[in-house]
Amino acid sequence: MQRRTFGTTAFAALTCATICLGDDATGRFLQALSTSDLQQSRLGSISQTQDLALFWLVPNVDPFFSPHKSFIRLNLNLPRPLPVNDGRIDPLIGIDVFSPIATPLRNLEIWMRENFGVRTDLYNCTVAQQASTSIAGQARYAISNRLNYRIDWKAWEIPGIGLGSITANFRVNNNWSTQDTSLGNAIGSNVVLVDSVTSNQNINLRRLFVQQGFCDDRILVGAGKILPNDTTAANFFADDETNQFLASCFDGGNAMPNGWNNYLPGAYAQFIPFQGFYVNTLATSPMGAQDSGTGFETIGDGLYLVGAEAGLVTSLGASKDLIGRYSVFVCNTNSGNSTTGAGSKQYGNSATFMAQQFLDRDLGVWLTYQLSDANISPAAQELTGGVGIENVFGRFGDGVGLGLAWTDSSTAGDRQQKTIETYYRLRLTGSVEISADIQLIDDPSNPQAKGGATWVFGLRTKIKF
Repeated sequence: MQRRTFGTTAFAALTCATICLGDDATGRFLQALSTSDLQQSRLGSISQTQDLALFWLVPNVDPFFSPHKSFIRLNLNLPRPLPVNDGRIDPLIGIDVFSPIATPLRNLEIWMRENFGVRTDLYNCTVAQQASTSIAGQARYAISNRLNYRIDWKAWEIPGIGLGSITANFRVNNNWSTQDTSLGNAIGSNVVLVDSVTSNQNINLRRLFVQQGFCDDRILVGAGKILPNDTTAANFFADDETNQFLASCFDGGNAMPNGWNNYLPGAYAQFIPFQGFYVNTLATSPMGAQDSGTGFETIGDGLYLVGAEAGLVTSLGASKDLIGRYSVFVCNTNSGNSTTGAGSKQYGNSATFMAQQFLDRDLGVWLTYQLSDANISPAAQELTGGVGIENVFGRFGDGVGLGLAWTDSSTAGDRQQKTIETYYRLRLTGSVEISADIQLIDDPSNPQAKGGATWVFGLRTKIKF
């Protein structure tokens, strides 16, 4: 009983702090909503719709096959104290021990962008976590590491038609614990992973796809190895475990079909028939996530995951900068919890209802509800909500977030789990971010785990080259 009271008190304190931080922004949003001219469109522009409808258009990069540009010489020693794509940041410490490595890499990145239309993303993320309790015999700590390299090549642009691009993403994942620890299983959180940076594959090709735009990029089609959560029902306040929340209830969700949160062979398309409205569709081979090769070997095996999302993008305020996205995603699959191949198909449906809204330039809130047939998903229902604040306390580059979740497991006899997570991300140097992360998991879903509150304390370090 004491642990439940302690957890409730902590939750109330975190909620009150967030409300205080966002009080002025909430007032601004309500004023913008009430004073907007009803005769003017509150829907986002075409560019805003494209930005918020999730597809990667490789911003701030000119296509390789385009009108001739002057050749940019490579100068590896030109000072580059900050990552190329981060904009303004305020490092806490001016001295950066990674500068001798980062400077030439950043100069090379700019040279590739200007001369070849290539944008790259190179980082290393390490996460250490310690739980207050675990199932008997299970380790209570885990350390995992990810080295990530992504290449987006904006290859061509056909005037009046659209852009074409190719993306490849490679990762090296390592579990640095003394045991091959899954902290989620150790604390009995069957439906919420708390150690999202780790992976079963050490070296892998995560993404490899080609994308082409039509009708001035109001229609986009792509195919290859994709993450369905990149293209449908993504939460831009909680879609990057290396920068925001670590728990899977916030990063993707748990009441969606198996495979939707994995990297699969598939195809997708986006349609923007008019400003402020979009439709995203996808079709994948869900068993590809269990393949240790490239992931394309399961195409044509008779298993599928198909889905479509319809969404509205709103734009409020005098300067039209209070952006929001409201969407519904539905999907169907024949690959369920017990499916091992084409001979054991299980059919089912899932849906996600999502509302996301900026209350101020740097402050946003979200609410998401997912539901699924129990035979195709780890959870039958999940409700999450939260807030994210960037450039917090006037420090550019710092961020803070708070998320709350209720998860109803698909497994009979499991508990209904409640999760609270908060983090503070500090830009320590020009290259290094450090985040303190705290999760409170009340009644872990596995009935073998101890009831009440389990605390998970995390420290995340991200080096951005």
